[in-house]
Amino acid sequence: MRQFARLISRFGADERGMFAVIFGLMAIVLVATAGAVVDFVTLQQARNRAQIALDAAALALQPRIFETGYDEEEIRQQAQALVIERIADDRITAAVDVIDTDPAEGSLYLEAFLQVPTYFVELVGVPQLSARMASEATRKRLDLEVAMVLDNSGSMASYNRMTYLKQAAECATNILFYETVNADCAVVGAPEAKDNVKIGIVPFTIMVNIGTQFADKDWLDWSGESLVSKLNFDDDDDENTPFVGQVDRRDLFEQTGTSWRGCVEARQAPYDTTDAKPDTPERLFVPMFVPDTADGLAQDYLPDTGGSCEQQTCTQRRVYKECSYSWRGWTCTGQTGVSYIKTIGSTTSTSSASCITSNASLISGPTLYRSGSSYVEETVYDILNLSTRERQERLCKYDRTRAPDTSSRGPNANCPEVTILPLTDVPLSVFDKIDDMRAGGNTNIQQGAAWGMHMLTPNEPLTEALNRDSNSVSKVMIVMTDGFNEPDFQSYWRNWNGTNQYFSWGFRKDGRLADTDGILGNEGEYSAFNDKADMTAAMDQKLIATCASAKASGITVYTIGLSSPSEQATQTLRACASSPDKARFPTTPTQLVGTFRAIAEELAQLRLAL
Repeated sequence: MRQFARLISRFGADERGMFAVIFGLMAIVLVATAGAVVDFVTLQQARNRAQIALDAAALALQPRIFETGYDEEEIRQQAQALVIERIADDRITAAVDVIDTDPAEGSLYLEAFLQVPTYFVELVGVPQLSARMASEATRKRLDLEVAMVLDNSGSMASYNRMTYLKQAAECATNILFYETVNADCAVVGAPEAKDNVKIGIVPFTIMVNIGTQFADKDWLDWSGESLVSKLNFDDDDDENTPFVGQVDRRDLFEQTGTSWRGCVEARQAPYDTTDAKPDTPERLFVPMFVPDTADGLAQDYLPDTGGSCEQQTCTQRRVYKECSYSWRGWTCTGQTGVSYIKTIGSTTSTSSASCITSNASLISGPTLYRSGSSYVEETVYDILNLSTRERQERLCKYDRTRAPDTSSRGPNANCPEVTILPLTDVPLSVFDKIDDMRAGGNTNIQQGAAWGMHMLTPNEPLTEALNRDSNSVSKVMIVMTDGFNEPDFQSYWRNWNGTNQYFSWGFRKDGRLADTDGILGNEGEYSAFNDKADMTAAMDQKLIATCASAKASGITVYTIGLSSPSEQATQTLRACASSPDKARFPTTPTQLVGTFRAIAEELAQLRLAL
């Protein structure tokens, strides 16, 4: 018994098996603690995937909040489906349980919870771990306003350029107005046009036709308040006295039996390159009325002595008496008499003394007619002796004198028939205007760009654009041409006006295109241009200045030069564009569609801004 007692005592004091016992007791806790790291890493990995999925869902679904009558619950369910799809693990439970939308701010807020099963901490009674995550996509919906300034000059008729331009412009219109467009630029399905997009069209040739719907606007200088409106008109047949009166263009159109077609002249410099509000005489837009030139010059469509002008003529009347007819013809044996009839206005006098002055010009004749047994020969001379300038500027000749009205002659000469289309959210109106375009005339890119700028700014003359100070609108001008600024140039010895055509800046002799001294009508810039290239360079500088004004107003400018004809033309378009990458130069007409499509797809992204 003593030995057994000792054994019991020794057993109680022996510690050699304690570690195994303690390890056995602690093993479960140690395994759970070590495995918790693994379970936590698994949770974090799942949470990262879920956060990425939730962010993607917010970005993808945020545009839905701009739809009319959108359903928050439907958006939440779609977000949850996207999150579950991206996690791609059936063991993980995920749900989007909070959604908050604010269309005014363009905000979509989502919250989701995540439950991940555990492998190790489950041993200590924790079967799953959970986490929450949130994502917010805030992209305000921008209104997009686009002015397409499109070349309609005569060269666009070559190589089907106009056909391809129409296709390209229509393609861009579809992309901008509609959500889904296929590879052929056709709209997929029957969706409604986006209500935050407006497009306008500016067809240009040597002039821009704004349309007669603006005839009653205050910014048109019908009454002749501006200095520009007085050029090429006078009322006293004396070029040495300055003309201080006003020229009412409505009266001129009425007197000549014609109607204003819708073209306006360039504004007085420097306002011809800016969007300055037309609230002073020099800032007004002058309705184009092409003045009749002196007889014999280009743009001569009325007689210089017509209308109510006071005439001064001398008629030489030669009478052959005692005339008879035989097989040899008429023979006159009597004395020949010569007399002269002088007419000043309505006063007539007859004299035997010649009234033909040394510089008289022939009006008509000689005209032969029979009077009894006599033959009379009459020749009429103009003895008013007006200078070329005086003949051209006579206001009296328009009075009660019907003028021709064709595309090349008359008060509307060179005014294209196709008018601009101000900004509109109606796709059909845009398509109709594009379809109406046709090629003809010279090229004046500058005035096209100027009216594109006016179209995208909210103040007069065109007021459809949104406030340019707003951060919720993106404004873009696309200027497309296949040529260069192409004025008319004539040597002064050929044409006193220096140009055959009257265009945006009048005649070359008016000095408006150069306008280095700011004074109109003094012909201070009469010799400013030595050739056509000099005039083109001046128009190029005005184009660059116009684009600078547009860019300063927050307008993004794209330029497209189809088969650019010269390095100067290319550099001008590069300088006009907002950045080098926004100047595009397709080399063939078939590339126009792709060029316009690429730009339109870029612009479509501007409807949403991070």
